Amino acid sequence: MRAHVPRFRLEPRTQRRLSQVLLSLAAAIVVLFVLDIPKLIDEMPRVLVSRLMSRPVSGDIVLVTTDREVGKKDSVAEREAAAIAALDRMNPKLIVFEGRFPEDDPGIPALRNAIRQATARVVVAWPAIAGQITADKPQTNISAQETLSFSRNAYLPVDGEAVDANRTSLTGFVFEAADHFTTNDGTLPTLGVALVSEDAIPDAPYPIDFRFMPSSIPTVTLSSIERNEVDPTTIEGKRIVIAVPRNGNSALIITPRTKSMPSAMVGIIAAETLMSRSLLKVDWYYPFAAFGIMLLAAASLSKQPRRFAYFLIVVASLAAPFVAAEFDRLLPTGMVYTLLAIYAAIRIRSNWRERAAGIDAVSGLANFHTLQEDFAKSTGRLVVAKVENFEEILASLEPSLHGSFIQQISQRLAVGSDTRIYTDSTGHFAWFDEMEHAKSHITGLLALAGAPLRVGERTLDFSCAFGILDNEITKPRQAISATIVAAETALKRASRMALVSEQGGSDTDWQLSLHSSLDHAIAHQHIYLLFQPQCLLESGHVVGAEALVRWKHPQRGEISPSEFIPFIEKAGRLKPLTAHTLRLAARSANVALNAGARISVNISATLLAEHDFIALICDNVAAGGGRPQAITIEITETAKIEDFRTAARNLEILQANGFHVSLDDFGTGEANLSLLVGLPCDEIKIDRSFVTLAQHNERARIVIRALNDTARKAGMRLVAEGIETETEQDLLLSLGCVIGQGFLYGRPMRISELLSMLDAGENCEPRKLTLY
Repeated sequence: MRAHVPRFRLEPRTQRRLSQVLLSLAAAIVVLFVLDIPKLIDEMPRVLVSRLMSRPVSGDIVLVTTDREVGKKDSVAEREAAAIAALDRMNPKLIVFEGRFPEDDPGIPALRNAIRQATARVVVAWPAIAGQITADKPQTNISAQETLSFSRNAYLPVDGEAVDANRTSLTGFVFEAADHFTTNDGTLPTLGVALVSEDAIPDAPYPIDFRFMPSSIPTVTLSSIERNEVDPTTIEGKRIVIAVPRNGNSALIITPRTKSMPSAMVGIIAAETLMSRSLLKVDWYYPFAAFGIMLLAAASLSKQPRRFAYFLIVVASLAAPFVAAEFDRLLPTGMVYTLLAIYAAIRIRSNWRERAAGIDAVSGLANFHTLQEDFAKSTGRLVVAKVENFEEILASLEPSLHGSFIQQISQRLAVGSDTRIYTDSTGHFAWFDEMEHAKSHITGLLALAGAPLRVGERTLDFSCAFGILDNEITKPRQAISATIVAAETALKRASRMALVSEQGGSDTDWQLSLHSSLDHAIAHQHIYLLFQPQCLLESGHVVGAEALVRWKHPQRGEISPSEFIPFIEKAGRLKPLTAHTLRLAARSANVALNAGARISVNISATLLAEHDFIALICDNVAAGGGRPQAITIEITETAKIEDFRTAARNLEILQANGFHVSLDDFGTGEANLSLLVGLPCDEIKIDRSFVTLAQHNERARIVIRALNDTARKAGMRLVAEGIETETEQDLLLSLGCVIGQGFLYGRPMRISELLSMLDAGENCEPRKLTLY
């Protein structure tokens, strides 16, 4: 025999968390390319790294300031000419000076002369005056009309020219530099590149390492050089930058280290970055992928390890830029923070929805969804109380009093203890109790439950029956369902108490399976819809379809509605099934309506007078993406309408919202003329028994003909059900019927087959206005 190898399976919550991580990854990428937000986030770590991890410069570049002495009025060009002449005598490797002087500067001839006589290589850095490049508009994207221009205020006999321009971010900070700029006079290197000459020319924009401290840059003044106060070895073999006087045309730049750094210093720090290769940029997708994998791994862990892993990921993301900087790497973490922020937002919303899903909206008490989660952590035995005639009592109260009624019941059941009470929407209340105390506790509760409740201005009598879980059932859903069945059994006993261990027989087993399987079946699409077409008798053109619920059970196979719907109704689980049916039908209804057909959905008349009936219909149709105009509400089991006035008012509201209303099985049971007059209807459906009887009964034929005339005069449609032969179809045609439903036109089918019939009908005959 082949050994059974269990398959690795993830819990639904783990699968949901993993899908949320993947969604966050995709959303972060969209944010990067659409909004550039991660690039803005990247700026904060850059600022912190620059200010907290300072380092000295190499000292190979010397800054010479040309500030004027008090009383002197020589021009910028004159000061720079004097500096070049004085520095050249000290044998520097390179002299770069700022060309920030006016074109009418009287010192330009002296400057030309000093450059001609210099033996060292001399380069001028002209200031850019237009078309400043920003991070969101890189050099490669600039058109011919947007090229930089610069202020060449004099033609000088220099060995080279550069542009003193900077790449600014969206916030105005300078974080990186370009290797060159295309100007109106061709391509020129930037100041930083001009300083390093051929030593380390980059081939793309590069980050500037603002960890270099401006205060560590060797700085001398022109005045001190002229007074021979500077040791020649300070200048010999060095790269020199001559800055314009501070009261001249000097430019101040916003950098991560300071908001007003002279442009010459920015150029020096850029050159130091190139020479030391101190800050190599890492592509954004490496940290993004690494943290994405870590997040996926963390999401797959159990609760406590997962929370600790999340904490470690956040700490690691905050520390990563600083650790990378220690290894001279620039790690862009903006995408990482964007990913974590999006994932956190998704998780917060998901947790909020899960908490909301665990609370009964009417009373604020924990519901049975929370009960399932708490079952494994409980120490006592599960007890379920069933309030007799719960739905009837609620229907008699104003909706605003429902919460108070449920809370008073929970307070009475928890009297004398701090027990947490759980409730569902069908009159079941649950809690955990120690087995040795449970029976005596419940005996006391039985006496207490007999006392009336004061709700608003009314005094209400109520009674409870109790089910106790007295054996080991490890699965929460099955345990809860078994205890509910015991409580339902207790309603029939004088003792009003029943143990789960006392239950037996196939009927109880099926109820247990039903209780534990219904939610699972809805979630996994085991409960689905088939559609039976409704056609024009004369042409066979499809004008509608009735949605019929089916259940394909994993163990029992296909289950007939007659087998499970009565149990669902008895167990008080009709609302979840109805909600699921409405959502499924709504998904198909829009497509069918576009082809000229409406979808009819069966709704039990027991729900018509419920306080939340309108919300049940409208919210679930909307959740399925449907439109009211595409749905017909088909009322069944009309004998069970207890509050006729409320039922009629609710149906009128549905009609006002665009729904059509159909009265099913007319002519049988309680579906009679009084309902036709009292309930607002757009359609009546005559039962199969009428169709069969009309074959050989003249009175039946007279009734059908009269009913058809009445419906037409009242502005309603008449649909004949159960047509199986052409003979029946011809008879109904002769009686004035227009629309029919039955095996003659098609058995219940998938929506794809129904749509194929609709398409075939459109192709066979021109589209025409139907009775729908």
